[in-house]
Amino acid sequence: MKFLEELASFFGRFHPILVHLPIGMLVLAFAMAAFEKVKKTVEYGSAIRFSLLLGTFAALLAAVTGFLLSKDGGYEDDVLDFHQWLGISVALLSLLSYWLYRDGNIAQGILGKLKAQRFVILLLMVVLLGFTGHFGGTLTHGKGYIKDAIPSDIKAAFGIEDKEEEIMVLENVQEAEVYGQVIQPILKARCQSCHGEKKQEGEFSLHNKESLLKGGESGSLLEAGNKDKSELYRRLILPEGHEDRMPPKGRKPITNDQIKLIAWWIDSGLAFDKKVKQVDQGQEIAAILKKLESPAEPTESPMLYANLPEAPDLPEERLEAWQAKGIKVLPVATENNYVTINAINYPELNDKDIEDLMHIKENIVQLKLGHTKVTDQGMKLLTSLPNLVRLHLEHTGVTDKGMEILKSAPQLAYLNIVGTKVTEKGVQQLSSIKSLKDIYAFQSGVKLNADNLKGNGNSRLDTGNYELPFLESDTIQY
Repeated sequence: MKFLEELASFFGRFHPILVHLPIGMLVLAFAMAAFEKVKKTVEYGSAIRFSLLLGTFAALLAAVTGFLLSKDGGYEDDVLDFHQWLGISVALLSLLSYWLYRDGNIAQGILGKLKAQRFVILLLMVVLLGFTGHFGGTLTHGKGYIKDAIPSDIKAAFGIEDKEEEIMVLENVQEAEVYGQVIQPILKARCQSCHGEKKQEGEFSLHNKESLLKGGESGSLLEAGNKDKSELYRRLILPEGHEDRMPPKGRKPITNDQIKLIAWWIDSGLAFDKKVKQVDQGQEIAAILKKLESPAEPTESPMLYANLPEAPDLPEERLEAWQAKGIKVLPVATENNYVTINAINYPELNDKDIEDLMHIKENIVQLKLGHTKVTDQGMKLLTSLPNLVRLHLEHTGVTDKGMEILKSAPQLAYLNIVGTKVTEKGVQQLSSIKSLKDIYAFQSGVKLNADNLKGNGNSRLDTGNYELPFLESDTIQY
């Protein structure tokens, strides 16, 4: 019995190869029949019958091997059912079409009526063939594989809306389970369409603890306590467009915060049974976790850049070179050529790289340079960006000297200097930027000071060094 099961599984693996044979043969038969119908003087009868005969045989063979392959499991039941029955329907209709295109007269009755409509039946078969292929692709690549890749302008023209992602909200994140309520929802949303209970590409599934620890065909993907030696983390931070990057191109990308949470979980020793409060958290992770207690803020509206002048086209060759390095160049909207530059995958970014980015200085509205090697010297270049609205410099080497240079940035509205050596003196230099609204200086040299809060009269300084007032009513005397 085991031998027969293994043999069936072996033959089932030929389905992806055999399934393309009937597609070409049956479509060719339809094309010849259509041409014959338009060009009355052309006779393709023998060729149509031969193509239909081979196509029918190939369709039946593909249906059988597909059925055997489905027994291996790993597919969504509803999609599999559609694909299976549509495939059987195509095979039966191709057999019927062959019968109706044979030479000779068919007696009156239902067969006679069907022969009169044989081209319509052949057309129906091709339509079903298309739907069969669609559901087959869905089994392989996941739902929304084609729809998600439709250009944004076409989606907008036809009113096609992307599926809204379910927002994960926790009432008290410190009481939540690290794996079950923080990490697993991320893996489910970003990874399980390809590596779940139903579908397991690379023989790797991460829908539960056992599957995660088991790994896949390339071995273990997690090493407790060491994210840098964990294959799962390595694939998450590969440059966009890399063939091994996960999630792959065309899928909903994973966010920077989600990557950091997964890295924290791995470094914590793969805490499966602990609560968040039982695992050490740095200030950055604590802040990211805190965000899970409230719905995510809406993404930036393109209206933020509505008053900016029209930006020039982007140089494709340079974009590819930056992407290859790990510098992400992300469009902010389909209506303009403005971009966000994100160096999360290129911590080696330095002042020289910023100089190279000046080739698109009129396109840049947001720079995410956190955890890079940018220095005060690079601030001179940033002041030449005419449309820079948001600037992230967290955990870089910038100092008060850089803030003095940056004070001439024309459009800057948001500045993040968390974890830098910038002090109150540097913040005061920024008061001349009339457009500056928010300054985040947590864990920097800036202390909470009433004078700093004044700024240009519009800006808000957040140092994170909050002190709660003493309330006698909260004091218990014994």
